[in-house]
Amino acid sequence: MSNDVFANGREISCKKADGKTICAFPDVCMTPPTSPATPMGVPVPYPNTGMAKDTTKGSKSVKITGKEIIKKNVSHYKTSYGDEAGCATPAKKGIITGTIKGKVYFKSWSMDVKVEGKNVVRHLDMTTHNHKSEIGNESIPWPHVDSMSIDMQKACAADIAKEKTSCADYKPKGDNDVCVDAGLDEGITKSKSWAKSKSISAKSNACIKARRCRLAPYSKKKDGINGCCPAQTADHLIPKSSFYKTTVKKGTKLTGWKNYTASGAPCICAEGGTNTQGTHGLRHTHHKINGPAKGTMVSLESQASLGAKGVTEVFPESNCNEECIKNQLIQGHKKMTSGKNKDAEIKHSPCGTTMDPSELTTQIQTMAPSGAR
Repeated sequence: MSNDVFANGREISCKKADGKTICAFPDVCMTPPTSPATPMGVPVPYPNTGMAKDTTKGSKSVKITGKEIIKKNVSHYKTSYGDEAGCATPAKKGIITGTIKGKVYFKSWSMDVKVEGKNVVRHLDMTTHNHKSEIGNESIPWPHVDSMSIDMQKACAADIAKEKTSCADYKPKGDNDVCVDAGLDEGITKSKSWAKSKSISAKSNACIKARRCRLAPYSKKKDGINGCCPAQTADHLIPKSSFYKTTVKKGTKLTGWKNYTASGAPCICAEGGTNTQGTHGLRHTHHKINGPAKGTMVSLESQASLGAKGVTEVFPESNCNEECIKNQLIQGHKKMTSGKNKDAEIKHSPCGTTMDPSELTTQIQTMAPSGAR
């Protein structure tokens, strides 16, 4: 039986789903030493995984495929996996919570869809892992992923580790605000010179560069953690118009995409208030000049590949794994179609500025930090 029940265009998380939160990192636990010199153990960071099958305290009166639904601040996964080796002593395991295989709690949810008076959790909502008390041992939230493959986990592993290292001093792990440090804490100004200045600022900050590799739904709060910074634009790597027969304003969606929502679609954080300014504009130009004719019907996979290629070429300093970006796009959009429409086509729908490829390369270089030009 299908579990395809959606809130805001994203599948609702329930105990019957194939949901999992993969490779949340780092879950630092005290691990038995190789010599008696360190009797309390050695702190080792572990990737941590939670499974929907371990859902507890879910809904009672409303169910999906006969199983409970996950609710805000009530439900959780009763256990997690991956840190079993971190048990140096009965009293010293996780360095913060003192436990291993702890609970998984959700940190984001639908704002307007509720079950039994509580907000429901959806595909791509955020989690923290290895809880015993209120604070989780793994405190960097990563997307709740219902159907990511092992291949995607492998493709994204280096990007996940890079974000952890580059953003260690920034919230939510540290005390600093990355948006302030990168000069991206102000609102957007629709000016080419402003967009160029902010593009250079963003490309100069190691944490901002690393967080580009993690796509987030358009609607995420602009705090530099769950979503973009205030001075950035959440850019749909696959334009929202790709899912409509004519225009978004007319509102008629293509066959198979009735559950598509622009707010839930995966986006990259770019600079520029319009699709012709800053890195936002250059990314749109790449999409426009490297794709087929406007209106051509194409596969989701081909547009995901084009979008991922645009990220690696417009944001080379981020060094994102192209396959990781592609897989995030595919999985983030496939949750908005179902059943016989799993392979539904979309249209190539470019916008922005047209320019020669060599000119695009030159423009990308002008927005690089001074030491990288």
